[in-house]
Amino acid sequence: MNFGDNLMKVVVRLGDVVELVKHFEASPAEAMREVVAQFRQAASSTLEQLMETEIALFMGQPAELGNKRNGYTTRSFALKGVGTVQVRVPRDRAGRFESRVLPKHLRYDPALEKDVALLHLAGLSTRMLSVMSQRILGLRVSPAEVSNALKSIVPAAKAFLERPLAGRRWQYLYLDGTNFHIRRSTVEREPTLVVVGVDEVGCKSVLAMVQGDKESRSSWEMVFSSLKERGLDAAAVKLGIMDGLPGLGDAFAEGFPGARSARCWVHKARNVFPRVPRRYQADFKVGWDAVAYAENRQAAKTAFENLKGRWAKSCEDAVVCMERDIEALLVHYDFPKEHWEALRTTNPIERVNKEFKRRSKETMGPDGLKALLAFTALRIEYGWASTPITSNKLTNLVYRERLEKHIEAVTRALLN
Repeated sequence: MNFGDNLMKVVVRLGDVVELVKHFEASPAEAMREVVAQFRQAASSTLEQLMETEIALFMGQPAELGNKRNGYTTRSFALKGVGTVQVRVPRDRAGRFESRVLPKHLRYDPALEKDVALLHLAGLSTRMLSVMSQRILGLRVSPAEVSNALKSIVPAAKAFLERPLAGRRWQYLYLDGTNFHIRRSTVEREPTLVVVGVDEVGCKSVLAMVQGDKESRSSWEMVFSSLKERGLDAAAVKLGIMDGLPGLGDAFAEGFPGARSARCWVHKARNVFPRVPRRYQADFKVGWDAVAYAENRQAAKTAFENLKGRWAKSCEDAVVCMERDIEALLVHYDFPKEHWEALRTTNPIERVNKEFKRRSKETMGPDGLKALLAFTALRIEYGWASTPITSNKLTNLVYRERLEKHIEAVTRALLN
């Protein structure tokens, strides 16, 4: 609630100030409590004066000629920057008066609503916030109120998730999906499709977080189409790094015909190593690493032929599984060497999904999830601004300044 300059005035006598200064010297904590109490009393008096004027105007209406005032009811109200105050709310006998200054349903300053929402997005659960609110605000905010508070920042969150992508050329795209428990008419696990992009100077950004079917080619086609509509230059995309989700590779090839597809080595290892008998796994991994971390593509192909020659009989299924995707596993060797480490796996997007999971331990509605995803993505991008995949420090410092200004503007919109 914003008070005008002339609505609240605190009058302090010089003698009182002197006594208060002495009180601070003797007991700072107690003196500060007294100062806060005086400000709360001033705020309470201001609200009560406003409501006295409000009911006087109400009772003066022709329709209320037979109505009478009927005393007061006392209630608590939490003000941002002040704390909880006790106020007397006037009543009428007919029960028709309702204050617009302090509506019956309003228990705290609307400015606190966004603060509550942001604390929730920062990682505090609705239950924990409900418990803490009694101590911080002086009144208990229910878990339902915490969830409802998210609605105040949903428009800004949606704007961030749908922001224009033109102006930066995205050369690499990491693609993956993750599941959340979403509350609609029922609670179900629903996938969210995530796209992380790397631009031409090597800086990462979360480009898309769309609720859809992780296993569906049509869902990924929808995501790629949306990226293009938002300004992503499909011709600039050189590589897509992904796991082996059915339909994803085909959808990517169709959406970005000039790009190549790379398989994540970590995901592929999860497919290959279960096919290797346990007694052979340590030795098999030596050959596996020789391929993954070879000096160049030719050395990698030679290392794979050596692995194949040694294990084709005793671990045939594992070798066949690896060989099936060997070209997609080696594609990173065709790009700048300083990018190889980043292009071998989908680790950047796994980091995003892990952070989403850490911050979404509760069931939430689709709009609440959008707010959570936008807030989390912004926090991650602050770190990404200083950790690009390239080693060109000068370029990255220039780019970091530009990106941080952009993130600051979006964050300010999210908060305000």
